Amino acid sequence: MKIDCESYYWPVDFLERVDHPGKGRIEREDASTVIYYRDGELIQRFRSTRWDLDMRKAAMNQEGFDAQLLLPDPLPFLYEINHNLGPLMATAYNTYLAGAIAHQPRFIGAAWLYLPDMDEALAELQRAASLGLGAVKINGGFADEDIDGEELWPLYEAAESLDLPILLQPIERVFEDQTGHPWLIGADRYAGMRFLASSLGFPFTYMQSIARLIFSGTLDRFPNLRFAFLKGGAGWVPYLRERLDRQAEHRAFRSYVMKRGLKLRRKPSEYFDQLYIAAGADESYLADVVKRWPDHRLIVGSGYDSTEAGATWPDTVSRIVALPDLAAVERDAILGGNALRLFGLPPVPHEA
Repeated sequence: MKIDCESYYWPVDFLERVDHPGKGRIEREDASTVIYYRDGELIQRFRSTRWDLDMRKAAMNQEGFDAQLLLPDPLPFLYEINHNLGPLMATAYNTYLAGAIAHQPRFIGAAWLYLPDMDEALAELQRAASLGLGAVKINGGFADEDIDGEELWPLYEAAESLDLPILLQPIERVFEDQTGHPWLIGADRYAGMRFLASSLGFPFTYMQSIARLIFSGTLDRFPNLRFAFLKGGAGWVPYLRERLDRQAEHRAFRSYVMKRGLKLRRKPSEYFDQLYIAAGADESYLADVVKRWPDHRLIVGSGYDSTEAGATWPDTVSRIVALPDLAAVERDAILGGNALRLFGLPPVPHEA
């Protein structure tokens, strides 16, 4: 079973279900491209591949994927949108997504929630789960708090009880704050080198966020909650696991836990059994990552239909298969076995 854990979905028709004057508008650019405007600004261009499920299935067949995760496109869904608009966008999108894949067993739907209104978000999470959506995607923390912030604990409690994983993909930044779009806030960090926001922003952010999840005690509080970190590669994981273990033995950390009355139940590296990391099929050193993380939770995504440097479709599966020194059992875990764990799906016999 091979599962593509990174593809973006944004069906423009769902906007018709949003009853709010600030929802934005769609203009057709050509036969296959539309432009989304909101508040007088161009938000994003979308090709029909972004919502056409038949085109996706054809691409999946070409690559060799049996199933695909549908992630809500990040740019139209910022937490900074109007407080009244956010919950309406979430409800309309999740309803549309669930209907679109109701009879499409090859797709796994990820819900989007408007987290600044936590009461509405929790109600929407329950509804999305009842509709059959299999995960919830967040942009990161908000209000300048990282993902260990206590304002997110009600979401984590609900997701854990529903057995839904939390999928994390911030909108390209190096850790500064949690506003989600660094080219608008803190853009001076990327002055003249905008491309670095993606190539460096995700792994740097994830190292910071994972350290906080562990050292804050958040993962101890929610021991059955699974997190997935998308689009950041995996080469940094062995470094982080070893670095955090050393930090936990240092007097600075001992002083920190004494002041807060904390006590970690495990070594930092052992918490990585709750953390699923999306590797890139272009990471030639994945076999070394596996050696240094024997009980790994590596997954893989193609980046369909993105044109960014990290996208590997339509050659994702073939690149993983061709990696030297990667045992068949590890290859199968990366291509789908670990994703089955992530989404709480039953294991599939190897023959299938």
